[in-house]
Amino acid sequence: MTLKKLYLELTNKCNLNCSICYRRSWNEEPTDMSLELFNKIKKEIGGINSLKSIVLGGIGEPTCAPLIYEAIGALGHYHLTLTTNAMDMNDELLDLIVRRVNLVMVSIDGLHENFSKIRTANLDAVIENMNRINRLKENAAKSSPFVGIQFVLSRDNADDISRMIDLAADVKAHLLVLSNLLPQTKENAEKILYTRYENRHGKLLFDKALKYSFKKGIKLVLPNFELKTERRCSFVEDGAAFIDAWGEMVPCYRLSHTYKEYVFDREKTVIKNSFGSLHENHLISIWESSRYSHFRSVVRNNRYPSCIDCDYVEGCDLVKDTYYDCYTQSPSCADCLWARKYIICP
Repeated sequence: MTLKKLYLELTNKCNLNCSICYRRSWNEEPTDMSLELFNKIKKEIGGINSLKSIVLGGIGEPTCAPLIYEAIGALGHYHLTLTTNAMDMNDELLDLIVRRVNLVMVSIDGLHENFSKIRTANLDAVIENMNRINRLKENAAKSSPFVGIQFVLSRDNADDISRMIDLAADVKAHLLVLSNLLPQTKENAEKILYTRYENRHGKLLFDKALKYSFKKGIKLVLPNFELKTERRCSFVEDGAAFIDAWGEMVPCYRLSHTYKEYVFDREKTVIKNSFGSLHENHLISIWESSRYSHFRSVVRNNRYPSCIDCDYVEGCDLVKDTYYDCYTQSPSCADCLWARKYIICP
């Protein structure tokens, strides 16, 4: 499989402290990607003809990274996506984004009151920055960058969906992506809207949202609200890899850091899984290594168990972390909520 898409975590720092963020269960030192590492990545990907798309994102806020201007300027000839909370954007950064970025995905987890509760920040600043992007596009007679919105759905903000569709229309968003909450605490585990089996409430909620999005002319991307048979890893299927701020190549967002998550009320420790360090190896050699290739083959062909609907899950010690599954595969993707499309990556 060829490398087609690369996620770069320019920093794992953030200018917010959201109540639903992965970072709340971390024990890691915050860090920024070094210029030396970035230059090595830039040089090595220049020889990978299959690489077409780059995402500046990760778990941190990329606009906080010292390298944000360097990265956008240097990588704009790829299909470049920026995932951001859009809180702090000055004129220089906005101008660069409009000139070089293809898609800006803005995370908004509720309208004004809920946004303030979750993010302890002011939504008006985010809306203004999206409108500034639109004004700069119009002045430059450009159709890009497209603006998208990602909305993490829970019991706290479900009533905001229709108004979020209104907001998407107001800021001329290209699409609105709804993703479910992946809880990091016991308290948040009680706020999920998705279920393992029949979910009539979820069906009614999403049917209503979908019909309203048609009316408003907004492309709406919906997660699953109940368990489906199909499993699909977008990272593997898209030929994507993730390089974190330390220079480790990891397979996806989920396995990029060590943290706690709750899978249908079961506490689980997700263990960071690195296939190699760019400080010690070339990027393409890590990608083509036998261990990483085997992992992708296992996931792509669904040769791993499903803990979520297993009859023995309550008595199994293997589900407590992601080291191994009962097929002896490592790392374990058997509990992955992304693969079941409960959670959607930008």
